[in-house]
Amino acid sequence: MISAALIMAPGSAFAKWNGVFYRCAKTSIADVSHLTITEGAKALGLDTLGYAVEKAGLGEFLDSQRGTTVFAPMDEAFERIDKRVLEAIVGGPGENEVLTAVLTYHVSAKETDPRRVLYARKINTLSGQTFFLKRGSSEPKANQSNVECQDYRTANGLVWVIDSALLPQF
Repeated sequence: MISAALIMAPGSAFAKWNGVFYRCAKTSIADVSHLTITEGAKALGLDTLGYAVEKAGLGEFLDSQRGTTVFAPMDEAFERIDKRVLEAIVGGPGENEVLTAVLTYHVSAKETDPRRVLYARKINTLSGQTFFLKRGSSEPKANQSNVECQDYRTANGLVWVIDSALLPQF
């Protein structure tokens, strides 16, 4: 049987993991409440996401929703998507339907703080599909994506920056 003192010993792997995650959970929310979600994404330098939202015609819709959470991929996340897949999402036949499905897969109708997730938790998205939030080794995870510890409160919801794009099932 392992004692609690051994688990929480300063050099133990659990103490290191728990300490890093604890610091992440204690990160203060950045207040950008004078901006809407789409304005906030642009202010954060998420240009590719901003372009995609405009192309899909979702800006007004996202800005009118209250209490939402957007898991916003950084620009580099889009660069890591295979070029053929990216072309199919952004420029293929039925482009707005596919692009809209991908973008709304990043949006939850509820305000969610992934830093507070103790066990894997299913998140319902506006696309009608689900993904999972869970604890990673140092940051929260949305499916396979790392979620930055810093979140941003906008006028109508929360924005969490993630390091890869989430792709729904088609």
